[in-house]
Amino acid sequence: MLRLCVAAAACALPLRTQALESDLLRAAETVAGVYSSIGVHELGHALVYRALGAQDIRIDVPRPGTVLGGLTTARFSAPLSPGERQAVAVSGLLAANLAGELVLQRRGLHNSAYAQSLLGTAVASNLVHVAQYYGRVRGRNGWAGNDIDEYELSGGNPHALSAALVAYSLWTLQRMKKQDVPLFFVNLRF
Repeated sequence: MLRLCVAAAACALPLRTQALESDLLRAAETVAGVYSSIGVHELGHALVYRALGAQDIRIDVPRPGTVLGGLTTARFSAPLSPGERQAVAVSGLLAANLAGELVLQRRGLHNSAYAQSLLGTAVASNLVHVAQYYGRVRGRNGWAGNDIDEYELSGGNPHALSAALVAYSLWTLQRMKKQDVPLFFVNLRF
């Protein structure tokens, strides 16, 4: 009987090892997708900076002192106009959402943990930006604000931008449900 148990365990071990390897690979792909989405967001800012003539553009992912988030800095020879600052503020969100939209439009990417997390992070980032804008106060406890705050400081309507981000996120979640694209391994049922 002991030999039978040992033999059964020996046969099952490769299956468990293979399952663990698959789970670890999916986890690594998910983490890579999250950081790639953050990187794409920051790349959006960097591309607009470059188009506006910035020099010494630097992207940090993650932002120093954080686990999630990013920061793009640059040096300009002259101050940016309010319209240019608004373009910079929305460019990161736009870039990440375009990458997520690509995932949603390409059926071949729907089963990829990497692609799912790229899309999921873009959606989550939209909602986190809105929640932080309305839930935190610039200058309090070291909070410097986010892209919506920057948009407001440059003369843009933060409520219109927030509404657009929430509406787009809800629409995207609805399309994810319809196309059976999970949000971080969770199948949407609403």
